[in-house]
Amino acid sequence: MKLKTILFGTFVAATAIYANAQEETPQEKECKRMRLFAGEELKLKNYAGATSYYLKAEQICGGFDKANYDRMIQTMRNTISSETDKARKTAYIDTLVDAFDRVEKAGHFDKANSAVRATFILQSSKLNRKKADELFVQSTQSGATFNEAQVSLYYFNLYTMYNDAKTSVEDKAAYKKRLISEYFSLSKLITDAKMSVKSQENLTTYFNTVVRSCDDILPDLAGFMSTLPQEVEAKKKVVNNFMTLLKDKGCTGSKEYEMLVDTIIKIDNSIDAVLAKAQLQKAKKQFANAITTFNQAKGMATDASQKEDIEFMILEIQYHDQDAYNTAYRTAMGISGSNRNKALLIAANCVAKTANSCGASTFDRKCNYLYAAELAQRAGDGSAAARYRASGPTESDRFENNNPSSVSLSCWGVSVSLK
Repeated sequence: MKLKTILFGTFVAATAIYANAQEETPQEKECKRMRLFAGEELKLKNYAGATSYYLKAEQICGGFDKANYDRMIQTMRNTISSETDKARKTAYIDTLVDAFDRVEKAGHFDKANSAVRATFILQSSKLNRKKADELFVQSTQSGATFNEAQVSLYYFNLYTMYNDAKTSVEDKAAYKKRLISEYFSLSKLITDAKMSVKSQENLTTYFNTVVRSCDDILPDLAGFMSTLPQEVEAKKKVVNNFMTLLKDKGCTGSKEYEMLVDTIIKIDNSIDAVLAKAQLQKAKKQFANAITTFNQAKGMATDASQKEDIEFMILEIQYHDQDAYNTAYRTAMGISGSNRNKALLIAANCVAKTANSCGASTFDRKCNYLYAAELAQRAGDGSAAARYRASGPTESDRFENNNPSSVSLSCWGVSVSLK
């Protein structure tokens, strides 16, 4: 009984297979045959031949499913990579661009390939910059990974559309806004992916062609600010990016920069925000307020090197902007770390600048230059030390003052050797 059941089942299965074979149309048979030939060519790594068979199969089959389209697209890409003739390579690129369109129409396009597709569009004879741009944007939105060439192409394509004489005033404004925002996002991508310096240089070259000065960015800033993201971290990022841009272009004295500083302090009262406020006050020549704010930032700093940098910023205001040489000297002498030598040189300059007002006699006043020389030498600036030493007391001066071995300088609370 069991044997009869098995034989009956086998007969039914065989009948079904035979029936299916009989139901296969000549078109379906030819479709399979073309795909089979394509597979055989792939075994031989004859990508051009495989591409030809896939294209015939696609036409005969009336389109493919996703798996077969993926195989065809990859085969075309391999064909392009292996082709050395420039004209044939371009023809294959054009064919691939058209194939991508059909894949998308069939609903099988994978957005992970958006940047790849955009790259081929920009290399084809059927150049469509807007379509390429849409695909690059799609790729960033889907979180796909960019390579270095794609980063440069994306930004260059955007720049070219902005620069096109046919671009309307409205579109130009929109492209300019994107060139600024994408510069920051793509720069971060380059840094995070540890791409080459050349990639960043390419972006910066195009960017600086569009944004050369304050006049190129300030008129548009209010519009940019009106569309800030609402999410706090995203908003902080955009505002900080614009602040960096305005600093690089020398716009820190503008009301727009002040607006950015006010915005960042409202949403992120961090040490960076306080430092930005201090820099703004300095740019507006509010030096006393700037020093107060820098000291506030110094109190917030947890890193020793950052504290030292802030101290040096305060010193620069005291010395360069306020001409407060006695105060600057005291600040300079308290600075350590990587800024120590620069601070010592400023201290030397302070001593030299006030030499004529420090000391009861001409001889004493000249001795200030010996102390300035000593500080400059400690700072590692031998030429400055030599200049100051030359302004110090001569042999005749020393003889006339009983050849003292040292002199006390009451202004600085030190003694200098005359030996």
